[in-house]
Amino acid sequence: MTCSLCGLDSGASAFCCAGCENVYAILLESGVLASGQNFRESEVYLQSLKLGLISNRANPLPAIPADAKTREAVYRLSGLWCTSCGWLIEHALTRIRGVASAEVMFASDLLRVRYCPQYLPADRIAAGVEALGYRAAEYPGNNVAADSERKDLLLRLGIAAFLSMNVMMFSLVVYTSYFQKIGTSFAHYIPFLLMVLATPSVFYCAAPILRIAANGLRLGVLRMESLLAMGILMAYGYSVVLTFSGNDHVYFDTACAIVTLVLTGKTIERAAKEKTARAIALLYGLMPNKARIMVDGRERFVSIDALHAGGLFRVKSGERIPADGIVREGRSHADESVLTGESAPRAKGPGDAVVGGSINVGGVLEIEATRVGSESTLARIVQTVERAAASRTDVEHSVDRVARLFIPVVLAVAVLTCLGWQYRTGSIAEALMHAIAVLVIACPCALGIATPLALTAAVAAASHRGILVRDTRVLEAIRKVDVVVLDKTGTATLGEFRVLECTGDTSRMQELAAIEAFSEHPIAKAVVEHAKTTPSRSWLGSEPGPEGTPSASGPSVKDVCLHAGMGISGVIGGTRYFIGNSKLAAAFDAAAESGPGVWFGWDGAVRGSITFGDRVRPDAAALCASLRRRGIRTLLLSGDSRAATEAIAAEIGADEWHAEATPEEKLETLRALQQSGAVVAMVGDGVNDAPSLAQSDLGIALGSGADIAMQAAPLVLMGTSLAGVIETLDVAQRAFRIVRQNLFWAFAYNAAGITLAITGVLNPILAAAAMVLSSLSVIGNSRRLS
Repeated sequence: MTCSLCGLDSGASAFCCAGCENVYAILLESGVLASGQNFRESEVYLQSLKLGLISNRANPLPAIPADAKTREAVYRLSGLWCTSCGWLIEHALTRIRGVASAEVMFASDLLRVRYCPQYLPADRIAAGVEALGYRAAEYPGNNVAADSERKDLLLRLGIAAFLSMNVMMFSLVVYTSYFQKIGTSFAHYIPFLLMVLATPSVFYCAAPILRIAANGLRLGVLRMESLLAMGILMAYGYSVVLTFSGNDHVYFDTACAIVTLVLTGKTIERAAKEKTARAIALLYGLMPNKARIMVDGRERFVSIDALHAGGLFRVKSGERIPADGIVREGRSHADESVLTGESAPRAKGPGDAVVGGSINVGGVLEIEATRVGSESTLARIVQTVERAAASRTDVEHSVDRVARLFIPVVLAVAVLTCLGWQYRTGSIAEALMHAIAVLVIACPCALGIATPLALTAAVAAASHRGILVRDTRVLEAIRKVDVVVLDKTGTATLGEFRVLECTGDTSRMQELAAIEAFSEHPIAKAVVEHAKTTPSRSWLGSEPGPEGTPSASGPSVKDVCLHAGMGISGVIGGTRYFIGNSKLAAAFDAAAESGPGVWFGWDGAVRGSITFGDRVRPDAAALCASLRRRGIRTLLLSGDSRAATEAIAAEIGADEWHAEATPEEKLETLRALQQSGAVVAMVGDGVNDAPSLAQSDLGIALGSGADIAMQAAPLVLMGTSLAGVIETLDVAQRAFRIVRQNLFWAFAYNAAGITLAITGVLNPILAAAAMVLSSLSVIGNSRRLS
């Protein structure tokens, strides 16, 4: 029976749900039904549909409001056997109301779900996965669940191997009977003994395969396990029939051998997947669980969850720093190699920033926490690596589609093979064995792991070099880059500005420095540092307060305005001060010449200028030269003067340069390059670079830069060296070279194997062994990236 309102199946009831029943009653009472009009076009029906009150077949999932709050949850999955398993879980979960997105990381057996708790309780996510025949447990950042699954798989493999050896041994009696007569009792009872030994192998050891195949059949989805299950059950079922019919030519050894070899391949594959996921587990291990605080003059350890921003904690020599923070007392060195890839410890003193997960290798440090828990730098790195592992490239999507189409084709080929051999030989036993060989040899295990294993290994390899890849599609995009755009200040140069000369009225440098304290630009820092050399500087160097006051003893700054690409201005004591380039001076109706320095003034007039010096980054020239050898153009983009930009471009060997560019003009430059057909990569580090990093085809941020720049870029170089750009190019090229090799061998193996199985060269046992060897070749090739 179907629902009277929406048309869905409703069992014995007139309506499929209470919502349809109530809406139908409204339509009836309002006279819409009696009028004879199409009630599906009525306002009541349409509004009910919009609100999700109707279980309409065309709109089974009303959209979640855009402003609804969502959360992310990560689960450890058990029972995945191929990428099709991940595809099935993703599509099943996204059909549940409240799930915004679901991504399965096949290479690490993780599931990331973004859901709306207002519409969906978290426990329903795991229940939805388990309904498909898999298991899902919240991912704690360790390998407890993975260890349990590995032990279960090893147990099944051990039992399967033991039973298979015994079946093979007793089968020798059956094989001997082909050449000489054996006792009647032996010939009668041996097949039953083989059946007893083979049954636990098929229904216990191969249970994961059979369960997944059954769930796929129930949902109308054919997967890799469907081929294996058919091969195993055909060999076992046909042998059972022969056993009870008194025939001793049974094939229990074939069924047991297939189970053992398949489980062997899965065990090896699982070990490879765990190795690729180990980088994430190691990063979780670097996150300290406790922090040392001072309570009533005594040291006390507390959970990291009890630490909050603004709280003080102490770190002794040799300990890991539990949270991001600012050093308030003590001097030491910090080993940040886990984050930056640079082995040299960095000096830390009062006012210096430290990152959680780094190691204190010197004296005792008293640190004020700024970011703790999931907000810390290390936690965000872990989240980024996990997200990268979950992302998929166009190559992976294409391979998944091919694999899903491949399985029905193989089933058709197996049926034709069986019919062909039956017609040729008249033996159903021989025909079935050839069909089973086709099913087993064609199982696309190697095809399913060829791409994700290689790309996950590449992401892990990059993270070990201090290169944070947010999305595996970055590895695909960077190989197509035609133009690399370099921001000048802080990217092509070190950004270590210092004041060389001040001209004009320099009596108000303290006021100018108070305003510059609100900017992260290297020029601003140089002005603040220069002001420290003058009297009355006690307020300098601290963070700006909520009301615009860097410290209690400094000038009160109000109405601070950052003029993108031009400079900064603010009000102190009722006077508007500005400091920036000639464009900013013109904005305040103050005449200023274009030059390499900056102009400052107040009361609508230029009062003087400041000249700065900066050093070119040592590896900038090497980067431009290396990119040129690869056929990639370089463009230096800066908001600085033409003279300064041209000088830096000549020194580093950039092919082109654009000067005095505002953030909007930088965006226009990038759009013009993209419209000309170029694939553009942007390297930057500042707040004003964030829009350009987002606009470019590939944004690359320096880890030493502003947080907003790193958030806008899919690729972050955690160190201070530009050599990471070339290293990323090398990793990407090597990764996709290995992906192409893996796919070639996987397709070649399947084509050759199926041909040999059809012609009768391969029997089912040899086919299963060849399938394991194929997976081994893909795994071994992918490990070269580690």
